[in-house]
Amino acid sequence: MKPERFYLARGCYMGNKICITLLLLILALNNIKSQDIPPPNPSLTISIVSGYSVNFNFDEIDEYKTGILNAGQSTFVRIGAVTDWKLQFSADQAIFYGGNNPTNQMELNNVGLVVVSTGTNQDDGTNIINYAKAAPLALLGSDITLLTKGALSNKGYGISNAFTLNWEMGTRRGNMNNQSLLEQLVASDTYNLNVILTLSVFP
Repeated sequence: MKPERFYLARGCYMGNKICITLLLLILALNNIKSQDIPPPNPSLTISIVSGYSVNFNFDEIDEYKTGILNAGQSTFVRIGAVTDWKLQFSADQAIFYGGNNPTNQMELNNVGLVVVSTGTNQDDGTNIINYAKAAPLALLGSDITLLTKGALSNKGYGISNAFTLNWEMGTRRGNMNNQSLLEQLVASDTYNLNVILTLSVFP
């Protein structure tokens, strides 16, 4: 099943600065039999309510040193499921490549993600285990589990499973790259990347 792609305008003025754009893709993996689905609800759905495209513009020396913690770079998602589920994220390539000069490269783990639950399913391990709650998880080229089933069920629709994904860049928090962008000598360029959110049946 091909992921749905959502693209927003991504123009960035490039001078002597770094511009990073993350475009979100959705992949829902469903292995529930159709007769188990109470119509008309699908078995697994993930909706990006806002924040399909996230941009980071580095144009001040302090940003190169300390990164951008989160200045509105957020994605709001809702998950609907008639079964227990898990949510993972990954990049669709192994490294960032410069749009103006592909020889300019940057490590994926400069991007981090913190997940804030705004739904009624508790992410304290009761309904949901939130691995990105206390500290950001770094972006990689392989699937990283963000959310999964807790001691109880994490089934639900609408307000049950609502989350804000707060993106950050170059902050060196959690398991992100421990060097600043300045220390890494990341070249000025425009770096675009697709981030894949994968929703699948638990486990």
